Amino acid sequence: MKIVKHIIHSFLIVSGIGFVACSERMEIDVDDAPVQLAVYGNITTDTMQHAITVQQTSNFFAASQPVGISGATVTISDNEGATFTLTESQNGEYLTDAAVFGVEGKTYTLKVVIVSGDFAGEYGATSYLPYSAQVDSVTLQRADTRTINGLLYGRLPAESDNHYLKIAAYKNDHVSLNATLAKFNIFNIENGSGKTIDGEVCINFRDGGDNANSIEQGDIITVHVCSITKEYADYVLNAQEELQWSMPIFSGPPANVQTNISAKNASAPVCGFFTAYSKQSGKVGFSAMTGK
Repeated sequence: MKIVKHIIHSFLIVSGIGFVACSERMEIDVDDAPVQLAVYGNITTDTMQHAITVQQTSNFFAASQPVGISGATVTISDNEGATFTLTESQNGEYLTDAAVFGVEGKTYTLKVVIVSGDFAGEYGATSYLPYSAQVDSVTLQRADTRTINGLLYGRLPAESDNHYLKIAAYKNDHVSLNATLAKFNIFNIENGSGKTIDGEVCINFRDGGDNANSIEQGDIITVHVCSITKEYADYVLNAQEELQWSMPIFSGPPANVQTNISAKNASAPVCGFFTAYSKQSGKVGFSAMTGK
């Protein structure tokens, strides 16, 4: 089986570049972008409090946190009539009850109603929750003196021919190795209905050091394998492209990151993303025996 991997670059830190032949000072006027409503969140197959954030965007150079929108009515409903009403927490964060979970094969709709202010109106989005990939195990294998590969074993669901996976990892239960939007690994497995995943490299780690994805002997690694929609996969990849430095340096800007949040009866601009996904996990310990 062939897995087509979208290459996910880490952030690049560019330093020490000198332009010997150019000494003229350049003034660049950066205008503030218009303030928008930003709505983000998800529902997954985990039984937990799922969060939706409703905030207004802030200036790129602002030192303060985005301002949360208080007093909104936020609900998530499925295509069979069940509705979850979220409770406001803090700074525009709204939470489901702790017993809420998503069901594979259902379609979920987010609805946000704001009754006053610049963003008064109704906003929403819809997302299908894909069937999950079965995770049998995750193993570690040394690729070279500093690189450790995470190998995935399992099977794709029969319900999906074109399957998308998001890989996120933690060490020792709580330390993120790549579990942020900028670092998620995204895979597209075409014609994959029911196919076996037989030791495919799904993530890379560094052996020691102080890198964000470094692991050491004795660490317990948890790999989350999330089955996601193509729409969400495209959103993550577009967002990662937007977050990275443009290469070459003077290349044009990337396309604007897409959004699936729409205004139902409001004129204010809105951005963000709501998604539903299924998740399975595998754990593995990193020991001195790991390697070739």
